[in-house]
Amino acid sequence: MNLKKIAAGLTFAMMLPTAAFAHGELWYDAKSHLPQFKKIVVYPIKDLDGQFKIDEDENSESYQINDYFNKRFVRKLKMKTISLGASLKENKDLRRDAEKYQSLYDDVSSEQERGEKVFNTTASDGYIIAQINLDKTEPHLSPSKTVTVQMKSWTEEKGGPNGNRTYDVRNWTVRHTIPAQELMLYHLGLVYNMYNRKGDKIMTYRNAEHTYGDDYGDIIGILGGLFGGRKSKPLTTDNYRVEVFKSIVNEFRKDFEDIKDDFKEKDKKIRIPKTIGFKEINLPKNIGGDEYALKSIYFGMKNSAMEYTDAKVDYDGTGKARYFVQGTLNSYYLDRRWVEPYADTYNRLVSSEESDWYDAKGNKHTKTINRYTTEISDHHGYWHYFANVSGIFYLVDDGGRVLVSHGSNETDDKTADAYLHFLKDFYTKVNAYLTGK
Repeated sequence: MNLKKIAAGLTFAMMLPTAAFAHGELWYDAKSHLPQFKKIVVYPIKDLDGQFKIDEDENSESYQINDYFNKRFVRKLKMKTISLGASLKENKDLRRDAEKYQSLYDDVSSEQERGEKVFNTTASDGYIIAQINLDKTEPHLSPSKTVTVQMKSWTEEKGGPNGNRTYDVRNWTVRHTIPAQELMLYHLGLVYNMYNRKGDKIMTYRNAEHTYGDDYGDIIGILGGLFGGRKSKPLTTDNYRVEVFKSIVNEFRKDFEDIKDDFKEKDKKIRIPKTIGFKEINLPKNIGGDEYALKSIYFGMKNSAMEYTDAKVDYDGTGKARYFVQGTLNSYYLDRRWVEPYADTYNRLVSSEESDWYDAKGNKHTKTINRYTTEISDHHGYWHYFANVSGIFYLVDDGGRVLVSHGSNETDDKTADAYLHFLKDFYTKVNAYLTGK
């Protein structure tokens, strides 16, 4: 596989990271002191075309998306926010002096210019802009397929004079055709960028979902109760943007909260007098100039050293490290494979009856006889998404001698998670070496 060495000019990716991966590709510059911000401006969500989605109709998609982002994420920041989206009519400052903020919607030649406008107009510490970067539906057919299914019927007796037993077992096979089914696959992705008052980028985040959306509320509920007690409902071409957007915002909120919580915990950790630094790593050609992937890869490499080892960590190369991390990622990608239609079976209770009987001592007992059979359950074909991360990392000393190596191939539902599995195993070995455990 073709590899590309990270150029020296990519110093932006080497800035101080802090938080653990959870779902999306996250990078954060801790030197910005973001957790200490007192006030930020929240721009409306940008659509694929780069235009802000603004609509004062509370039933509109644009309003619901902006309103949810403000309520579910921004308000968790515990700082004053000036929301320029659909929620502006709930914001007293905007309602009282809307003209004052009108210039913030104007086109700018650079983020530095926008940052200056934001600060001069609102005296905010910074601002955040989220943009939809993936939005499409993919209708496709799950074809019919004929399969052979193993069937079974049996009787279970419990509490009878002969104890518990199973009898009348019968096995047979049937040819069964799974019918064709029209399916809809929904794709939605977002990128988030946060800037300080000078227009310097201090946080990036990218996440996406690819889902068929059946019982979407239940799925999201399992992943963290994101929709509270709301009943599940399938996605449609009319509602998927709002519903999937909510899911991604909740994942973003969780990852962002880790920025503050994880850093505080790691910062309290007692460190051994050994320092880890970082050298270049080789990346797959597909990474190219992908800012979000580049930043998150270096972010994870440094953050995991802090999380999974007891050593000190030289984030920006200003310390006197004696140990260094370097290596190669051979793969870092999200792909999909087609899962063929298939059929399995489930057990169905056909009948149940109870009867009394008496033992030799005249004691009364109750016998239960249950009769079962299997029924066929169809499963349509579908696209299964999976992330793959593979490579080999080394811990070397200041003379270049290899002290620890770790190579593996990891899979998960998202690249950030697969990469974290790789890093955790590597740094567990590193920590054992450095601590002599």
